[in-house]
Amino acid sequence: MGCISFWSVLLILIWAKTSTFTVLHQNMRGITNKIEEFLISLPSNAPQVICLTEHHLRTEEIGNVNFGQYTLGSAFCRQTFKQGGVCIYITKNICFNAINLDLHNKEKDLEICALKLGLLTSSFTVICIYRSPTGDLTYFLNHLESILNKICKTSSNIILCGDFNINYLDDNSRKFTLDSLLASFGLFSTVKFPTRISHQSCTLIDNIFINIYNHDFSVYPLINGLSDHDGQIITFSNIVSTVPRHTYTITRKINSHTIMNFTFLLSYENWDDVFLENMLIYFLITSSILTSEFSMPVFQTSKQKMLLILNHD
Repeated sequence: MGCISFWSVLLILIWAKTSTFTVLHQNMRGITNKIEEFLISLPSNAPQVICLTEHHLRTEEIGNVNFGQYTLGSAFCRQTFKQGGVCIYITKNICFNAINLDLHNKEKDLEICALKLGLLTSSFTVICIYRSPTGDLTYFLNHLESILNKICKTSSNIILCGDFNINYLDDNSRKFTLDSLLASFGLFSTVKFPTRISHQSCTLIDNIFINIYNHDFSVYPLINGLSDHDGQIITFSNIVSTVPRHTYTITRKINSHTIMNFTFLLSYENWDDVFLENMLIYFLITSSILTSEFSMPVFQTSKQKMLLILNHD
């Protein structure tokens, strides 16, 4: 088994940072012509992950959307019916792996996308879902179970958010069935406030489910008036993440010039103690000169797919 060097451990400890991790979900009922206002409406501590349902964009359109400091991480767009669709945006300094769920997507019944984020101490899988009020609930539940079975094999921390069109303010059979399925994977509901309020009704049909017990979290609404659905924000505290976007290694620059300097510096050392058989002094002298003369830092851009970098002021 390979071992981690002292310097690798030291660099990790220096780079490690305790921070917060925030995910936002909102059913936008169409994102076109709302992007600028939406980005302005974000809290000062902006979320690292934004999940949108019912973006109403086609595949050829969503890739051209300018979403400010965010980049498109994963998406599903309708091809047959109008409207609908789901997508996940990530701040541009975060690395991620998109999860391909194309085999499970079916317009209206289950519209889903997901990605996996890597942290220093753990990983998170973020899943965004939209289910139409007229969608086939059996198809939705069966395929959601299949997806969670696969994801739980590789990820222990799951954030499942979206518009499920199942009202959690009432006790009903659909809520009970969904709760039972999600509970089998350790997932529980975190949203306790209405997410869609009109003159005729007040419902909680948008939700965020998690199976995360080792981090404190808080959930609150985002009311921006851009949709008839309010947003939901979940923030996790005490998340350990890596800060810099670059790493460096120490290499030895060996050439005729450095060898000449090394020999020259050795000639100025007093070797009397070494002749008295104190090999520790010999080692300290030579290693000090070697380090100062031959070592130089070389900076490298990290290209690890599973590295999450959270920048906070």
